[in-house]
Amino acid sequence: MQIKDLQWFVCAVERSSLHAAAEAMGVTQPALTKSVRRLEAELGVRLLERTARGVAPTAIGQALFQRARGLGQWLHDTRVLMQDLKIGQAGELRVGVVPALVDSVMTPVLAAFLEDGAGVRFQTSVQLSGVLLQQLEAGSLDLAIAAIDPDKPSPALNCQRLGTQHSYIVARKEHPLHRRRFSLQDLAQQPWVLPPVNVTLRTWVDALFASAGVPAAPAFVYTDATPAVFAKLVRRTSLLTVMTDDSLSGAGGVGLAALGEPAPAWALQMGLFWRRSAYFSAPMEQFRERAVQAFDARAARVGREAQARPARR
Repeated sequence: MQIKDLQWFVCAVERSSLHAAAEAMGVTQPALTKSVRRLEAELGVRLLERTARGVAPTAIGQALFQRARGLGQWLHDTRVLMQDLKIGQAGELRVGVVPALVDSVMTPVLAAFLEDGAGVRFQTSVQLSGVLLQQLEAGSLDLAIAAIDPDKPSPALNCQRLGTQHSYIVARKEHPLHRRRFSLQDLAQQPWVLPPVNVTLRTWVDALFASAGVPAAPAFVYTDATPAVFAKLVRRTSLLTVMTDDSLSGAGGVGLAALGEPAPAWALQMGLFWRRSAYFSAPMEQFRERAVQAFDARAARVGREAQARPARR
C-alpha cells in the first residue's frame, strides 16, 4: 500500500470529487482514478461510489479514510520532528486564534518569538472558535486559542485553560438605553448585529430572551465574523451588539459602552487546544508558555480598565 495512494484517496473523500482532488494534488484525474483503483484492487473492496454531486466513500472507504487521515497527520508531525532535529530550530507553526484575542494575546506571543530570533515561522488563522477547532481536528492547525465548550468536549483534542473572557451587550454611549431604565422587552425591540445561530454569543442572546418569554426581533445584520467588525456602524446608529471585554477596551470600542442591568455580562472560558495525537514540539511548548503569560497580562490589564470604568447600574 503506497502512502501516495492513501493521501490522494483522503483528498478525494474530503472534496467529494475526483476532479477537485486531482486539481488540489496537482495531478491528472486519470492518475488519481488509477491510484484509487490500485488501492481497491489491493484491498479487494470498493472504496468510492458515484453520487449526484461527485463521489462518496463506501462504509469500508469511510473506515479507511479515518485511518489514512491519521496517517497523513503522523507523516506531517514526523517531518516536523525530523526538521527540528536536523537544523535545531523550530520550523513552522500553524496557529489559530479568535478575533478578539489577536491584539491582546496573539500579537505579544508572536512579538516574543520574533525578538528571541528562534527562527520560527507562523501560519495564522483568525476565525470563530467552532471553525478553529474543526481546522485543528482536521490537521490544518497545530494549536488554537478558542472558547471551551464544556458541553461538547472533543476526545481528539487536549486543552489547557487560559482564563475567562467576558462579553456584554453594547451600544453607543449616546444610546437612549444608557439614560433610562429598560426591560428585556426594550432590548428585543432594538435592531441588532448578531452572529449566526451556531455561535456562542448568539446562543446567549437567544437564551436571554427565551428565558424571559420575550420574542427576539430579527437582527438587522447577521455576520459570520465577530460582531465587533461592525463597531463603527454600532457607534453611528441605534444598533445593539455583543462584544468581548477585549474588543470593548480596544480601538473598536471607542464611543461604545456596555449596557447595565438587566443586560447581562457573560463569562466564557478560553483555552489553548492541540491534538492528542500530535507530536508536541519544543516550539509548541514555547508557544503554550507564552500564550499563558500573554493571557495573564491581558487579564490584569482588563481588570484595571474595568475598575476605571463607571460601574454598570
